[in-house]
Amino acid sequence: MESTAKKWEEMTWQEKREERFKRWLNPPDVKFVSKEAEQLYKQRVTRFIKAIKLEEPDRVPVMLPMGNSPAYWGGANFRTIMYDYKKGHEIWKKFMEYFGDMDMFGGPSFIPSGKISEAIPSIAQKLPGMGLPENAPMNQFVEGEYMKADEYDLYMTDPTDYNFRVMLPRTTPLFEPFKSLPPMRGFMMSNYWLTALTNPEIRKIFEKLMNLTDEQIKWMTASMEINNYIRARGYPSLWGGGVLLGAPFDHFADAMRGTHGIFMDMYRQPKKLLEAMDWYLKLTVENDIKNFPMTASPICVMPLHKGDDTFMSDKQFAEYYWPTLRGLLLAMINEGLVPLPFAEGRYNKRLKQINDTPKSGVVWWFDQTDMADAKKTIGDICCIVGNVPTSLILNGTTQQVKENCRELIEACAPGGGYILGGGAHVDTGGVENMKAMMDAAKEYGVYKK
Repeated sequence: MESTAKKWEEMTWQEKREERFKRWLNPPDVKFVSKEAEQLYKQRVTRFIKAIKLEEPDRVPVMLPMGNSPAYWGGANFRTIMYDYKKGHEIWKKFMEYFGDMDMFGGPSFIPSGKISEAIPSIAQKLPGMGLPENAPMNQFVEGEYMKADEYDLYMTDPTDYNFRVMLPRTTPLFEPFKSLPPMRGFMMSNYWLTALTNPEIRKIFEKLMNLTDEQIKWMTASMEINNYIRARGYPSLWGGGVLLGAPFDHFADAMRGTHGIFMDMYRQPKKLLEAMDWYLKLTVENDIKNFPMTASPICVMPLHKGDDTFMSDKQFAEYYWPTLRGLLLAMINEGLVPLPFAEGRYNKRLKQINDTPKSGVVWWFDQTDMADAKKTIGDICCIVGNVPTSLILNGTTQQVKENCRELIEACAPGGGYILGGGAHVDTGGVENMKAMMDAAKEYGVYKK
């Protein structure tokens, strides 16, 4: 008897998304500690799914801007957790018990291994004790013109070769000898790396990397263990779909040309920049999006850095930023993924430009954008998230936080499609005010049936 199940490529984007939602609701790799934990997990995931689909759940879901604040609550800091994975686990477990009911929770966020970071320092990143004060609350990306203005064609011809022989040597001192490697198009030849390893400097690089593999396994295992522990107790992750780089414009502006370089390119070689962004979009869609696996959740966070109202004009946004970002969003939606672009800064002028996507296809997380205007302008097309100010969470009273949340809920929750969240992550405190956010959602955010 032939199966009537549709093949993936025959499904609509909504059907693909439903399959990913089913995987999120019924994670095969999670062993819940109790039936109650499993029930709470499903209840929390359902709350988010309904909001994403612009429906009304039982109440407004909450995306707490927690960041790595548990580390500071527990008497540690970012640097401590970089080295002492066990201590990080102990703090996160105690924090989970202390805080109680949350709609989502995850392990330490974006904290690299301290030992590996020391062994492979990068000029493109500063860390606590490595370019930043030891008590710094987070890592810091260092922009630079790591790709030269005349290297677009070189990059597009063979990005793997370019990254190995140009970008790595420029940004990571350990890999400086890689600039002497022959072109990577000979990579498939069996003697390519054997010949390369006759160079003692290159051989030292691989010896060093091999010596770090045990630490990498230890770091990966630690991350998996704490997240499995949290999931088993009924707390879903919102980030299971991973974090993509974001807009193609930002790929070149953040990681390669820097802010100064990219804006010079907009005036000096606009056609080349547009060509490169179109090329990068196609590469990302073919290599990453079309092969995206079933993950813990279908949500993909996309930090957006240069689309803010103050970075470029409406005309420039329409020409340089939105077309390829929209193309990326549509490709993700078509694979059943849920893109969650984080619009850093203000997007008040962008609202009328970013609603050109399928209904319920995108979740927009706003930092400083007017949320009432966002609800009015795109609320019938996109679920919106935000935006309790970070300054209020860190310095306000619990009553001030609850009042701010009440105003946001009243403006954005009617009809569904709203997730209460912070304007940005908080990494050093504000725990009691985040409790106030949860209390506000339970008090003011209940939908009447």
